[in-house]
Amino acid sequence: MEEVRTKDNLEVAVEKEPTEKYLIDSLKDLVRIPTFVPPGEHYGEIVDLLITVFDELEFECERIEIPADIYKSWQRSDALHGERVNLLAIKDYGAKESIDIYTHLDVVPASEGWTVPPSPFDPVIKDGRIYGRGVADSKGTVAALLTALCIMNANSLESRYNLRIVLTTDEEIGLYSGLCFFADEGFLKGDYLLCMDSNSEGICVGTNGVLNWEMVVHGRSCHSSIPFLGVNAVENASVVIQELNVLKSDIERRESKVPCSPEITKITGQKQIKPVFNVTMINGGVKENLIPSSCTLRGDRRYIPEEEVDAVKKEFVEAVAAIKAKHGIDLDLYQVPGFPPMFTDPDDEWVIRVKDAASDAFGVSKPIIGVQGGLDIGYAVKRTNQPVCAFGVGSSADSNVHGPDENVRISDLNNYVKFLIRLLVSG
Repeated sequence: MEEVRTKDNLEVAVEKEPTEKYLIDSLKDLVRIPTFVPPGEHYGEIVDLLITVFDELEFECERIEIPADIYKSWQRSDALHGERVNLLAIKDYGAKESIDIYTHLDVVPASEGWTVPPSPFDPVIKDGRIYGRGVADSKGTVAALLTALCIMNANSLESRYNLRIVLTTDEEIGLYSGLCFFADEGFLKGDYLLCMDSNSEGICVGTNGVLNWEMVVHGRSCHSSIPFLGVNAVENASVVIQELNVLKSDIERRESKVPCSPEITKITGQKQIKPVFNVTMINGGVKENLIPSSCTLRGDRRYIPEEEVDAVKKEFVEAVAAIKAKHGIDLDLYQVPGFPPMFTDPDDEWVIRVKDAASDAFGVSKPIIGVQGGLDIGYAVKRTNQPVCAFGVGSSADSNVHGPDENVRISDLNNYVKFLIRLLVSG
């Protein structure tokens, strides 16, 4: 065994015959680097660690940082700090076709409520699962990829594709991620794109698009003892929310032609992915005895692949205009599109190859599904027109992605290693 030690004393071992221990140890090392965003301060650290492994596997590695001026033109947030570092690792097997294999290295911050483990960035194993922030979304697939490549290397197994490994950042904050930059700069050159940012419930060919919105409800401030001399923005905001619930009902009666995963259908009875409208944040008022002059509402609108973003925005504008006219409420609406939806023909040859490899590795037929979340691959493939599908690890039902006690079955990680080897070697 040859050990490679980084300057931060994190170890990665490239073994002659990688085992489950290698897989778990690799995942633990990745999770221990707190790449949560905001702020996203440890991207360079995790990329440098990964380069040591890909170098051992004879990949050509490029550490790619998004220029500050480009990044700031998209992401205007004081909460973001640090270099926006990404990784491109390439290995030419002399094959006729190439794959871009992608997932993201950033994770969401760890919220309260963790019980296993007490520290979200010090992963532990319990009852056949590994717990920690990012084990399912999406560092588990990175560890599985490293393990699969090491097994191939140890056994002199040639890939039937030239490999372009794309590990990027800032997917979790939306709008403009490292993958978006790669697409814009022409770094995505594969004949196909495999996105490892998803769950293992099925082969995802469709995702919702994301539209973030903010609404400022205006009032007029005065002393709370004489409220009739002012206009209470918080109370008006409650009226607005009630009216938005009518819009929500109209939107969520629609459905896509893309099916949900069987797990979601089992839990909810829902058979197709649907658009979603949410009010997720509210902020207003400064003191108990002061009538608030403004109240801010925020939320998101998830729109299905069959919907166009311009029509989505127009519908919202018209609904808000009707609310203002009906109730005489003064308000302003701001809409910011995030990642667009993604859709790939379920009969595409690439989708079939991924489905066959996944079904074989997991020992059960994997269905073609869609997810109601958004992924940055929607932005990327609008630029590249690559056939794409998403397949990852974890379960929407019990992995608790983005929540406390995020976890993934170790058996799923092992099966994912098998899936990658079947896809890359057997085809």
